[in-house]
Amino acid sequence: MNFKRYILLLVIIGVLFAIYNYYQISKFHINKVKLNSNKLINPLRITQITDFHSNENINLKKLFSDIKGFNPDIIVITGDLIDYKTRDLTMAFKILEQAKKITDRVYFVSGNHETNHVLEDEFYNGLAQYEVTVLDDISTEVRLNENEISILGASFFAEKDDFEGIYKDISEKGYNILLSHSPNRPIMYINEKLDLILSGHTHGGQVRLPIIGGIIAPGQGFFPKYDKGLFKFGNTTLYIDSGLGNSVYPIRMFNRVQISNIEILPR
Repeated sequence: MNFKRYILLLVIIGVLFAIYNYYQISKFHINKVKLNSNKLINPLRITQITDFHSNENINLKKLFSDIKGFNPDIIVITGDLIDYKTRDLTMAFKILEQAKKITDRVYFVSGNHETNHVLEDEFYNGLAQYEVTVLDDISTEVRLNENEISILGASFFAEKDDFEGIYKDISEKGYNILLSHSPNRPIMYINEKLDLILSGHTHGGQVRLPIIGGIIAPGQGFFPKYDKGLFKFGNTTLYIDSGLGNSVYPIRMFNRVQISNIEILPR
C-alpha cells in the first residue's frame, strides 16, 4: 500500500514539474532594462533577442505584438537564432520578417550554433534576403533621434586581433554598443570606450537556484560569475540576456525564457 502511494506521489510530482517546465520554456518574459548615458540627447530603445534555438513553443505572434508595443528604435539578435539540430529555417526567417516590419534597423551577430551549421549558407542568404545587417567583426554608424550611435559586432570565435580591428574606428563621442553572442571574449578584450555590451549564450544558467543563480554556463563552468543580468566594467555595462530557447535539454527552472526591452535615457 505504501509503495503505491510513493508511486502516485512520484507521478504527481512528475506531472507538476512537466507543467511548470512547459511554462518556463514557452511563456516568455519581457525583461525591462533601464540605463542612463550622458552621450545621448534623446532616449534610445533596443529590443534584444538571443538564443532562440528554433524554440517551437514560443508564440511568435504574441512575441512581436509585445515588441511592437515597445516600439524599439533598434532590434538586435545576438546569435543562436537556430540550433545545431535545426533542419527547417521557417521559424528563424519568420523572426527576421517580423522584426523588419517593426524597424529597418535589425542587427545580427553569429552564435556558436550558426557557425558551421549544415544550413549555414541558406541561413545567411535569408539574412541577406530580409536585409538584416550582419555585424560579424565589423561595425556601423547610426544617427537616430539626434543620437550618434556606433554598433559593433564580434563573431563567436573572434580573437584578440579581431577585437582590435573592431575597436579601431570606435567613436569617441557616440554611444558605443558591442554585440557579442558570448560574454566571455568581450570580457577578456574589453575596451574602455564601450558603453554597452549585449550578449547571450549562457541561458542564464538555464537552471537557476534562488540566491545562488545559474548552475552552469558554457565557457565558465559551474556557478558562473557572468550568467544573467547587468555587470559593470569601469564605464562599460555588460548585459546578458538568458534567451528564448534551450540547449541540449528543454529544461528551465526559476529562469523563464525571455527577451529584453532596453531603454537608455539621457543622463
